[in-house]
Amino acid sequence: MFFMLTACFGSVQEPEPALETTSRAEPAKNLILIVLDTTREDMLLQAATPTIDALADQGQRVERAWSGGTWTVPGVSSMMLGTPVRAHGWDLGSGRLGRYPPLPSEPMLAEVLQAEGFATIGLHTNPYLAEELGFDRGFDVWRRVSDAIMARELEKELATHWKADGRNFVYLHYIGPHSPVGPSEAQIQALGLEPSWYEGRGGMEIGVAKRGRLPGAREAYAQGYLGVLADTDARLAEALALLEPYMADSVVILTSDHGEMLGEQGVVGHGTWVHEPLTWVPYVAVGLGRSLPQSLSTTATPALACEALGVAHEWPVQLEDVVTSQREGHFALLLGQEKGVWEPGEPAYAVSLQKGGLGGVHQPPSAEMLEAKAAFEKKFPAAALPLGLVELPVETQEQLKVLGYTE
Repeated sequence: MFFMLTACFGSVQEPEPALETTSRAEPAKNLILIVLDTTREDMLLQAATPTIDALADQGQRVERAWSGGTWTVPGVSSMMLGTPVRAHGWDLGSGRLGRYPPLPSEPMLAEVLQAEGFATIGLHTNPYLAEELGFDRGFDVWRRVSDAIMARELEKELATHWKADGRNFVYLHYIGPHSPVGPSEAQIQALGLEPSWYEGRGGMEIGVAKRGRLPGAREAYAQGYLGVLADTDARLAEALALLEPYMADSVVILTSDHGEMLGEQGVVGHGTWVHEPLTWVPYVAVGLGRSLPQSLSTTATPALACEALGVAHEWPVQLEDVVTSQREGHFALLLGQEKGVWEPGEPAYAVSLQKGGLGGVHQPPSAEMLEAKAAFEKKFPAAALPLGLVELPVETQEQLKVLGYTE
């Protein structure tokens, strides 16, 4: 089963192109932004996700969306800053755990909306989205909770912070698909999984799948990942039921901070790569009042959201900008159905996404792709890292170890 899942990466049934939508008579009042951690779109399309499918049916599902980075901090910071990793400079590895520079000082989406009078509520489950780094900027509420109680905590915040006669921004970040993978008993039964793989603390640790020493380990990890996607969809349904009274006046965007390797090229996890299972993420939008292109960067989310909300702010990345992703010197650029990849010490190459974007025949980047890269670099000069370092609390560092950031 596992090899069927991973080998069909290039031929997975992709969503229909984003549909044309009618224009809004007036701007939307509210923004609901949902991020599913570590979620790759091809696997989401295979999982049992009726809640997400229903959202897509109400709005639009982008055929090829890319995250700006391939791990949480660069991916989410680019999405909040509306700036590519190259231009904001926060392009560090995840394994350091302890001391990091803060996020760049440019305005973040929550800060812009808060200045416009929005109530801003943020609930998240990833320890890396720490106040110490600056992820709480612009939020009236910014709190880490578990996926299991996300809906319950959201209900409390809606009762105390939602402006019934005003404007609101809700950010929900679920960590379910991130390692360790621990599908529910219902999903273990539904998918016919061997329960013993998922009996560790929180589920199956990614190190077991990375090392691949136990027969069937990687297959079990990939199947457990599918199950957790379904479980996360069910938890999302609880939150959306609470938000249902406000949906008609809201823009809803669902996406991810990055994807995950599940055995392709012998790799599991989201290390220092820009392979397609890491860059290709879901992007579902409802209530925009405009049509979306077939490909976009999640970094364009602030520009897209503010347009629908009628909030004037000049975000660096717009929908028409070339789609890119970056990870510690590894850089990828999307042009039509071709993906260009630049890796330190290796010749640049282009690969067809129609053939999966992995393996296959690598061709030199076309002149058009090289021109697009040069134009991107001219528009977005490389930035230096912010000065100074902050230390994450010991408790946060321990939580990150549980998530597999260190062996």
